[in-house]
Amino acid sequence: MKRGTTLIKTNKMTKIWLSGLAFVMVGLSASTTFALDLLGPPVSNLLQGQYREGVEYSLSKMDMELIDGKWVEYLNGRVSGSGKAVPLSLNDFETQKLYASLGYGFFDNFEAFVRLGATKAEFGDSIWNDGESFDGSTDFAVGGGIKATIFERDYFKIGAVFQVNWAKFDGKLQAANWTAPDSVEINLAEMQIAVGIVREWTERLSVYAGPFAHFISGDFEDTFSVIDLDKSDLKYSEFKWEIDDGPIFGGYIGARVELTEDLHFNVEYQLSADAQAFGANLMFRY
Repeated sequence: MKRGTTLIKTNKMTKIWLSGLAFVMVGLSASTTFALDLLGPPVSNLLQGQYREGVEYSLSKMDMELIDGKWVEYLNGRVSGSGKAVPLSLNDFETQKLYASLGYGFFDNFEAFVRLGATKAEFGDSIWNDGESFDGSTDFAVGGGIKATIFERDYFKIGAVFQVNWAKFDGKLQAANWTAPDSVEINLAEMQIAVGIVREWTERLSVYAGPFAHFISGDFEDTFSVIDLDKSDLKYSEFKWEIDDGPIFGGYIGARVELTEDLHFNVEYQLSADAQAFGANLMFRY
């Protein structure tokens, strides 16, 4: 479709943060072949009054449907037309997120956590099919949730996770044959509900897996301008679509390694019908 036609304490803690930063730099330099957040083990490993903090990194790719679209066209500052925009598919929407995370055990084996950090997104040739590409700026992201251990026996644990996140993406959408780039703004809120089982293989290694449901809500805005050939008229158009999808069902699998008694490393992979994600974290418990 052409544009014109549908127009982010102590020496010990310092070492932990530096280790996490080094890990993230390695992740950012890798090939981004995968806006899901890391779920982690679907159980809480905190006792009442305990904290955990650290860094988290996720890399994800997903497809989204843009629905209930509207467009408004302005000519020299005045509305010259409006109407419904056809539904579109936003394919291979790729995001990277880097969070600082803090968790607290309100009860034994029940915790709440918050995340605060930055995110960056990109996609290509998916809206106007004109060879365009979007390279977003680094924007703000926030999230949080709860997790709990429901059952525990011998080397097995069963638990659940509920988490949400919100992120804003700004940037320019550009194609080789366009005289000026589009301005794009995307707001996304996501929710995941997961259950799973954790199996302790050794004193230092645990593996986990389970199903999850994913919900997405938000909006996508695209604004572009055109100067008429006679250079006297300025025309610009605003498009806005809604994003509302879910439940999308998927599964996840991961491993947790105990580096020291209170320092843990986690790596995970998620897959659903519309998305896939890789995530990892480094957490210190105290």
